[in-house]
Amino acid sequence: LCFEGVNQTACVWVNGHFAGRHAGGYTRFALDITRWVVPGENLVAVEADNRHDPDMPPLSADFTFFGGIYRDVSLLLTDRVHVAPVDMASSGVYLTTPEVSAHEATVDVRTVVANRGGEPACVRLEHRIMAPDGRRAAVADTLLTVPAGQVVEPVCRGIRIEDPQLWDIDEPNLYRVLTRLVAEDGTELDCVSNSLGLRWFAFDPDAGFSLNGRSRKLLGTCRHQDYEGRGWALPDAMHERDIRLLKQMGGNFLRISHYPQDPVVLEMCDRLGIVASVEIPVVNAVTESDAFLDNAVQMAREMIRQDFNHPSVMIWAYMNEVLLRPPYKDERELAVYYKAVERVARALEEAVRAEDPSRYTMMAY
Repeated sequence: LCFEGVNQTACVWVNGHFAGRHAGGYTRFALDITRWVVPGENLVAVEADNRHDPDMPPLSADFTFFGGIYRDVSLLLTDRVHVAPVDMASSGVYLTTPEVSAHEATVDVRTVVANRGGEPACVRLEHRIMAPDGRRAAVADTLLTVPAGQVVEPVCRGIRIEDPQLWDIDEPNLYRVLTRLVAEDGTELDCVSNSLGLRWFAFDPDAGFSLNGRSRKLLGTCRHQDYEGRGWALPDAMHERDIRLLKQMGGNFLRISHYPQDPVVLEMCDRLGIVASVEIPVVNAVTESDAFLDNAVQMAREMIRQDFNHPSVMIWAYMNEVLLRPPYKDERELAVYYKAVERVARALEEAVRAEDPSRYTMMAY
């Protein structure tokens, strides 16, 4: 059972059984409800709690906090052996490009494979990379044994692509990676599709931003997810409209502020050649508690795993104007508070770097 967004804390029951809880209103979550589903009619109950919680970012902000189930909900059916969707609601496939040039690229693929059956499963794991024109660019496969009731994470390294068509602002070429699980008898058990963009980029304090070795000036905007009369409950077309408007007005950068948004937003950035930053909602202030820190770090990890494969994402951000309005006037209290801010910032920086060392990090002031 997959939720794209419930603000801000969700508790889910299936046929009277507690299925799980998710904290945070902007990242996705998925719950394995197999054990509680029965043939015929099933009852799913969701409690959405939007009360202020001092341990839950954001504490305050310059936008309205709407509550409830405001993004898509879907039911995903899989074979017992499948690419796992419950690794923080990611696709279960993580694509990295350790080497990219105008002449050659290499792709590494890490896959989260689950076996929920009672017997070990012998399967073939295949990665088929399709070029932007639909032709096959590369393929790699391996045989895999997944113990009963276990999850394995094999990594396929060094898949080579000759003369790559690069992802760029003017030509956002997108490859597609089809990850398949095939049983010994040839039956396809699962197939997961992910976009792949081949590019390299850098930020330099003197030379500025460069993409694929070319200096580019970033022009763009921030974007919130609300519309008049609709709040946050938007159809995909309204999200798409905003990204198309950004491209039409000559923009090439989007700061997705101040929280992860509907999946279609980054899909559109991928398709239209919009460089993007995504951030978690640590806005205006922090709470000096372990629970606040833990929730913020969890949000950062969810954000990165869910949006890991988008070539448009080049920055992970995790703080917005947290020193703009200090909550204390006494200098001694402020000194303690600033230490707490630093503690949160260092923990988030370490968590982001551990999840994804290939991209840059950002704090907005």
